[in-house]
Amino acid sequence: MKWLEDEVVDMPETEIVEENIYLDEELLKNKSLIRVDMNAIQYPLFSKNPKRKVNQIVKYFFNQKRDIYINVVPMNGNYIPGELEEKIFIILMKLMKKKGMQRRFVVTANELKKELNMNTKDYVKRVKDALIRLASTNYQFKNTLYSNKEKSLLTKEVHTTIMSLEILKLEDEKNKSLKEKISDKRIKEAYEIAISDYFYDNLVSKGYLVYDSDTLLTIANGTSRTIYMLIEKLRFNDLYLKVDILFLIKRIPLKYDKKNIARTIQTIGKSLEELKEKNLIKNFNFIKDTTWEKSEVEIFFSETNLILKQDRFYTDLNDFKRMTTSLAISDMEHEPVIENLLEKKEEITLEVINEIINKLPNSAKKLKTMPKTIKDSIDYYGIEKVLQAVQYLKKQKNLKSPRAYFLKSLENNWFDGEVLEINIPKKESKNENISLEVLKNEKIIDDLYQKFEKLPINIQNGIEGYVYREYIELCGMETKIQQLAFMGSRKKLICDYLERYPQILENKKEIKNENSKVEDIIINDRQKLKECIDEYVELYQDLMKIEYDNIEIIRRKIILECADYFILRNLTVEKLKEIIKSNFL
Repeated sequence: MKWLEDEVVDMPETEIVEENIYLDEELLKNKSLIRVDMNAIQYPLFSKNPKRKVNQIVKYFFNQKRDIYINVVPMNGNYIPGELEEKIFIILMKLMKKKGMQRRFVVTANELKKELNMNTKDYVKRVKDALIRLASTNYQFKNTLYSNKEKSLLTKEVHTTIMSLEILKLEDEKNKSLKEKISDKRIKEAYEIAISDYFYDNLVSKGYLVYDSDTLLTIANGTSRTIYMLIEKLRFNDLYLKVDILFLIKRIPLKYDKKNIARTIQTIGKSLEELKEKNLIKNFNFIKDTTWEKSEVEIFFSETNLILKQDRFYTDLNDFKRMTTSLAISDMEHEPVIENLLEKKEEITLEVINEIINKLPNSAKKLKTMPKTIKDSIDYYGIEKVLQAVQYLKKQKNLKSPRAYFLKSLENNWFDGEVLEINIPKKESKNENISLEVLKNEKIIDDLYQKFEKLPINIQNGIEGYVYREYIELCGMETKIQQLAFMGSRKKLICDYLERYPQILENKKEIKNENSKVEDIIINDRQKLKECIDEYVELYQDLMKIEYDNIEIIRRKIILECADYFILRNLTVEKLKEIIKSNFL
């Protein structure tokens, strides 16, 4: 769906359901990680036009028949969401996670102001207006809205908002209990947000990607932010991506004029340069064989980018599992999605992957990358959809890039409507084929891991750090393959370690491994890392009278040296001190 056209048209007391939900923030490993609905990533829900007009409807067409489109209709007397609304939407996703991922939650203008770093005196009005704009804008989807429940795009026409909004006056008697919870007595009103069903259902199941909200908000340019979110989706787990220029222009979207396309491409180039400076991509290159309309851009990613992406996904997944076992969720409102929240993902065995590989056409079987591609695809799309894609792939002839075609068929649901003719590989019955000894071992692992999860977060992180270093020493090398393999076997490796050192569970303050204490040694929290670096750097700067420009260069060097240790979860306080000291000598 690379063809898109914009059409612009100029136009001439609710019930509050309270939920007693509390989430201890210590359960969250990384509070800045957020889930972003798939539709908000791949479609222009937030305009990049700084000159939006009041009562202006924008309609985006994605094909020449004009039957695949999104219609964005503002409230009468208002205009469609833009840059500020996008930032507030990102912050709302962060606050929603902080408040336990319930669909309905309450925020204040002060909370949003703090996250936005907004210093204007009229922040209450600006925040309130943006929330009203987000809640009142109607989106009409036709063959475009992705639904995880349906595992595909909805063919029916859907009218929905992103969220609903209720303004709660704190002076009202019915809001007395809420007022007592807010310490700042200058605040006169709060806002009850309810994420719309279509978007929320995607966020609690598999219709989302995980981003770092702090990273998104520090990207100064809205176009750069959109490109970053889009290419993170398009590349999946690859380190290389090639995209048609026109596809990017239309999906952002940017103004398209054949006469001035070079200027538009210059805008894209500046955005990619910003992403490169922030180490969100490694490099990029424009490919122009004939005209700019037929040109492409290739984007390169470092292995660190991939590890960070994997780390975001697994950290968020683990946080979410903690929420679903720690929260008392209202069964009336959330009953339809609770099964998705708590469903246990079946283990993807090597036998299952090999069985699927054997069903591929010969050109795909030969590819060394296919086993991992199959596993990742099952994780993301589910085994039934992967098998449909395999069946669809077998029907194609003269495929030059079978892996790319396989991934594209999954992404775009090309096999939609076809009957699945391949039997889903089933795991053998445990009762019939697994010995009592194996069952006993599985029970031991489950019990140990439950005890592990009850340990304080800093001790969990420390244990995992030791297990990882032990695993790498055993492998004899540390590459992307070992890092990803560790993530796949993480639970078993941790439990093996706890079996060898049972005293860890008896004495939570100390891990007897190489006579080292784990508490407060491993730094896995980004905020803690930032605070440690700031504290030491400011001390050295003050005592050594170093110029500001020089101190910033030193600070960047320290961060770069720390990055790999931090990503691999083996950055200790002592190592950090050593790195900082070496940069000041």
